[in-house]
Amino acid sequence: MRNKKYSIKPGYIAREIAGEYIAVPVDSACGKNIVIFNPVSYFLWLELQSEKTFDELLEAMIKNYDISKEEAEKDLKDFLLQLEENGLVN
Repeated sequence: MRNKKYSIKPGYIAREIAGEYIAVPVDSACGKNIVIFNPVSYFLWLELQSEKTFDELLEAMIKNYDISKEEAEKDLKDFLLQLEENGLVN
């Protein structure tokens, strides 16, 4: 997991709309599921528009949020696992 490079699969557009963070598919190959984010997961989604390793994402989280390394690692693992399970990352 740490050395793997992650990026969001093409076909989604993410936006903040009225204080809510969402990604909607713009490619029929992506299905019809809308993704809803909290502010941190939206930040990570935007980071994943270009390839990043786990450690690069972890560093960005710690730099931008008041979070311990241990908590950030757990949250990041959970987030990436959800993306993988839903086929949203390369």
